[in-house]
Amino acid sequence: MSITNPVALRQTSSRQARYLTLEGVLYGVLLVGFLGLTLLPLLAVIQGSFESQIEGAQAFTLQGWQALFNEPRILTALGNTLGLTLTSQLIALPVSIGLAWLLGRTDLPGRSWLEFAFWVSFFLPALAVVQGWTLVLDPNNGLLNRWLMQTFGLSQAPLDIYSWGGIIFAHLATTAVSAKVMMLTPAFKSMDARYEEAALVAGDSRFKALCMVTLPLLKPALIVTAIMGVIRGLESFEIELVLGAPKRIDVYSTLIYDLTRYDPINFASAFALGILIVAIMGLLAIASRRSTRQGHHVTVSGQAKTAVMSLGKWRWPLGILVGLFALLLTVVPLAFLVTSSLMRRFGFFNLDKVWTLEHWQSVVGDPIFMHSVINTLTIALGSAAFAATLSLVVAYTIVRSRRAGRALLEFAAWIPFSIPGVLASLAMLWLILHSGIDWLYGSTLSLVITVGLASITLGVQLIRSQLLQINRELEEAAWISGASAWKSVLSIVIPLCARSIVVVAVMAFVTAARDISHLALLGSSDNRPLSMLQLEYIAEGRNEASAVIGVIIALIAICAALIARRLGYRPETRQV
Repeated sequence: MSITNPVALRQTSSRQARYLTLEGVLYGVLLVGFLGLTLLPLLAVIQGSFESQIEGAQAFTLQGWQALFNEPRILTALGNTLGLTLTSQLIALPVSIGLAWLLGRTDLPGRSWLEFAFWVSFFLPALAVVQGWTLVLDPNNGLLNRWLMQTFGLSQAPLDIYSWGGIIFAHLATTAVSAKVMMLTPAFKSMDARYEEAALVAGDSRFKALCMVTLPLLKPALIVTAIMGVIRGLESFEIELVLGAPKRIDVYSTLIYDLTRYDPINFASAFALGILIVAIMGLLAIASRRSTRQGHHVTVSGQAKTAVMSLGKWRWPLGILVGLFALLLTVVPLAFLVTSSLMRRFGFFNLDKVWTLEHWQSVVGDPIFMHSVINTLTIALGSAAFAATLSLVVAYTIVRSRRAGRALLEFAAWIPFSIPGVLASLAMLWLILHSGIDWLYGSTLSLVITVGLASITLGVQLIRSQLLQINRELEEAAWISGASAWKSVLSIVIPLCARSIVVVAVMAFVTAARDISHLALLGSSDNRPLSMLQLEYIAEGRNEASAVIGVIIALIAICAALIARRLGYRPETRQV
């Protein structure tokens, strides 16, 4: 049929019109729906801070803000939040830079396996790691404290994990270091080796080349890593909840938890406190954007050469040092966690019978445990599917669509990252209670949506970066061949982005499996996952049973790390 045939032209025009109309409707639904999912919790935080009960009715007042500033713990909590975050990040950043440089730029022995160890550390649940170290650093029965007291004749324990310093150590032992190593190592690997070689030829030492050449070129990656570390530190919850409780070391997240869980309940003050932290996070994001707006930081070009530097005689000593550090982050806490689960009484090695399987039998045989396992898998699988699907749709729309509003989608994708977990949980609870959809309260669906949204920011960025590498010509060729837009997405885009999509799903799965902060105010006995069950056991003083749950969650995390590492594997750079 000739293309000049008027009938054919009208049919083609009609099909295009129907497609454009459908595309416009779907785009509108996506834009409104995604903005609603991400903006409503933020708007709920703002509105909730000005809403109070007056004579049984809701009214807009400043009572919440007034009560917040009259709260005697507020200044201490904010001071602890900023102090703990900045201190841990100032320690973690230089350590992480050194480790990432060794793993990404040098011929460190076993660097692939060592890098994977940091992946495992990142995926491990914080409570499991903290409980493993508690067996060592507990001021009453900690193994290291006992040994130091007996060896040096000390009258009291020199180390205390339930302290300000103990909380900082817990952050360093969980994700403060490992997350930065994961983010910085690929940047070091992909950098053009010619820049460092030029510095070495000019007579500079390796250390001077690192400080004067490598780090300035990696400024954008360093700034983003530092900012994300501070944001994650500010939203920390479970570490401070467990380790800070004995000595009343409050941070803003635990104070929000107290304001909404114990009488008198004060939602308005809790929201007002949350606004202060969100404002700080917003300022950090603005500072990050301004600091990377100018300057040239291109490290990969058409003539780029990827290579590793020889460490010479320092190769094996540094390899052993990094290996010991990796062991401290992974094997050591896991070994003590398993030990705790097999002890008759946590920390008591002087009993006639120290070891037992009773706690494993008791926990596994409890119907609550199996119910929690099912809840964990349901929430984790649902969150993984939700996060991966929504991330793909949003990322594809941002990259491929020419319609107005893409900037709003990109902006909205960053909002979940800037709302701390316990604040997101409170906002979702407030929305459910004030929207009239009571059936959603305490439901598994509310947990899936809340936890899944927490992974949207990372998911959109990962898939978006993958889509930017796929030439649009591939889809256009499919359209010319007669394939519809939907078929081209299913047959071309999704297969090419499959690795990134699965990585997003895996990371969302493990995040949901170990999450506590996003579930703290939404969970109930009916949909309680393993992470909340572990927290309940700790609160009840059942440390041995809690260790059993921690081991199981850790095994789930390690399996997820293996899958994510396998999918995220990239060939090693060559040595010259």
